[in-house]
Amino acid sequence: MIGKTIAGRYKVEARLGEGGMGSVYRVEHTHMRKRLALKVLHREMTSQAEIVARFEREAMAAAHIEHPNVAGATDFGKLEDGSCYLVLEYVEGTSLRSQIDEGPLPQARAVHITVQILGALKRAHELGIVHRDLKPENVHLVDKDGDPDFVKVLDFGIARVPIGAIGGEAGPSLTRAGMVYGTPEYMAPEQALGQDVDGRSDQYAVGVMLFEMLVGKRPYDNKDKVALLGQHVAGPIPSVRTRAPEGAVSPSLDAVVHKMLAKSPSDRYDDASEAAEALMIASTGGVDDLPIEFRGEPTDSGRIVISSRGEVVDQGATMRPPSDSLEQGATMLPEEGRRFTTKVLASLGALFAVLLVVVAVVATRRAPELADENRADKPAAKPMSTAPMPDDVKAKVQAALGRITAGEVDTGVKELEALAAAHPNDLAVHKAMAQGYSKAKRHVDALGVVKRLLTAQPEFATDPAVDAILADALVSSGGVDSAFAVLEGPMGAEGGKVLYGMAYEGKGPQNLAARAKKSLADPEVAKNLPASLRGVIELRNAPFACNARKEIIEKYKTDFDATALPILRGMTKSTGCGGFFKRGDCWPCLREDNFLGKVIASIEAKK
Repeated sequence: MIGKTIAGRYKVEARLGEGGMGSVYRVEHTHMRKRLALKVLHREMTSQAEIVARFEREAMAAAHIEHPNVAGATDFGKLEDGSCYLVLEYVEGTSLRSQIDEGPLPQARAVHITVQILGALKRAHELGIVHRDLKPENVHLVDKDGDPDFVKVLDFGIARVPIGAIGGEAGPSLTRAGMVYGTPEYMAPEQALGQDVDGRSDQYAVGVMLFEMLVGKRPYDNKDKVALLGQHVAGPIPSVRTRAPEGAVSPSLDAVVHKMLAKSPSDRYDDASEAAEALMIASTGGVDDLPIEFRGEPTDSGRIVISSRGEVVDQGATMRPPSDSLEQGATMLPEEGRRFTTKVLASLGALFAVLLVVVAVVATRRAPELADENRADKPAAKPMSTAPMPDDVKAKVQAALGRITAGEVDTGVKELEALAAAHPNDLAVHKAMAQGYSKAKRHVDALGVVKRLLTAQPEFATDPAVDAILADALVSSGGVDSAFAVLEGPMGAEGGKVLYGMAYEGKGPQNLAARAKKSLADPEVAKNLPASLRGVIELRNAPFACNARKEIIEKYKTDFDATALPILRGMTKSTGCGGFFKRGDCWPCLREDNFLGKVIASIEAKK
C-alpha cells in the first residue's frame, strides 16, 4: 500500500498499525495537502458480511457524531480488490494508555481528560450511538490550542449504531442475543451479561478508566476472564481513595467514581452530561468555580459537593466514603479478544445466587428504617377543618411567627407546637407550624407537617405556602431528600408538575434537574402525573426515529397542553439531518397530511 494513491486522492505514506481485521495508514490528500488516516479492512474479511456491515456502521458513526473530541470520518469506499476503506481525521499524539503506564495522573488532569471523553459521548448518545469499547487505547491526547491533553476518542468499530436514526436505511441488528462485545477489563455488568446496553454502559467504562488514571490500576483485574466478568457483575466497588496515593483524591471525587461504577445502570448518572457536571463540581470543590453553564443554586454555605451516594449536598455535610473491596493484583493484562459466547454467561450463574442473597440481606437491614413510616399503630389521617382561625388563635400564631423572624426561634417554635397540639384538626394552625419550622430552617420537620396535611387534605397541594416551604427546603443543606419525598408522593399531580419544571424548564435549583428527571422516570411517580405531562416526558425520551415520535404524538394529541408546544414546534424545522450539511428533514413523517401542524393548532386553540 505504501506509495500508492487511493481513490485518486489519498497517497499512502506509512503504516501506523495493523490488527487481525485491518491496517491503518497515514495518508496525504493530494489536492489539499492534508494528512489523514486511512483504515483498510483486510480483503479476506470482506467475505464476512457481518464484519463489512460493522465497518460501514463505524464509518456512519464517525461521520455523524461531529464533535471536537471525536476523530471524525470524511470518506468511505472500496479498493479495486474489494477491500473497504475508511478515511478518518489523523490524530497525532499519545494514547491515554501510555500516560497511565507511567503512573497515576493528578486529580485535576484525570478529571480534565474524563470530562472531555464524556462530552464526546454526550453527542454520540444523543444520536443513539453507544461506543461499547471505551478503553485507554481508544483515547488519544493531542496538543491543541495550548492544551496538551486535548482528547480524541477513536474506534467505533463495535459501536451500537441505529442507522435508521442517523440517516440511511435501517438495517438489522448485528448483535445477537447472548453475544458479548467489548474488552472485559472495561465492561459494564449489563454488557458482560449480554443484555441491552445504552449510554450508561459507556459511562461505566469511563468510570473504570478514571479509576485507572487516579490509581494506576483498574478496579478489577484477573487473568481468568470469566472471573473478571464476575467481579464486574457482583464484586464490591473499590474505593479510589484507599488505592490511590495518600491525599491524592478527594472524598467527593471518590464518591462520583463510585456512582459511575454502580452495578445497575439506574444507579449511575442519567447521562454523560450529568456525570461530567458531577466530576467538575467534585474536582473544583463547589459550583462557584464551574463554568456558568454548569453552576447550580448555592446551598446555605455557598458550596456544593457530591455525597457518597453521588448526590449534590452541602460541602459542610459529613460524608461516608464508599466501602472498599478486596484488594486485587496489579498485573496489567494483555489485550483480549472482543467476543464472548453464551458459555461465558452460563459460567456466571452461581454469581446470581449470591446477588439474590445480598439483596435479601440488604432488604432486611433496611426494614428498621421503614418501620416508623409503616407502623400499624400509626393513627390514620383525618380530614382537617379549613375554617378560618378564631381571632385569638390567629393573634397567637402571628406572634409566634414574629418571634421566629426576630431571632427568638426556640420560643416561637414551641408556641406554635403548643397551638398545634391544642388544635389538632385545624389546617390553618398546622400550616402555620410548618411555615414556622421552615423559617427556623427545620426543613425536615416542616415537610413532615406538610406530608401529614397532604395525606389528610390532598387539595392542600395547591396552597402557595407549600410552594414556599418546598422552595426553601430545596436550596438547603438538609431538606432536599424530604422535599423530594413530598413531591414524589403526597403532592400527586401537583408534585409532578413541580418536578417537570425542575427537570426540563429551568425552574428551581439547577443542580437538582437530573434528580428530578430520575424521579419522573419512576413508575410510581409517573402514575400520578396528568396524561399531558406523561406524553411530554415520553416525547422527550423517545428514540430519534420519526415514526417513534409520531406514535407518541398520536397517542397523546388530545391530552397535550401548552407544555408540549416548545417540543412540537421544535420539530417543525425541516432541516438538520442527513449528510455533512444537515439539510435533510429529521421528521418527514410528521409533514404527511400536515399532521404536526394540526396537532399544534389544536393545542393552541385550547389555550
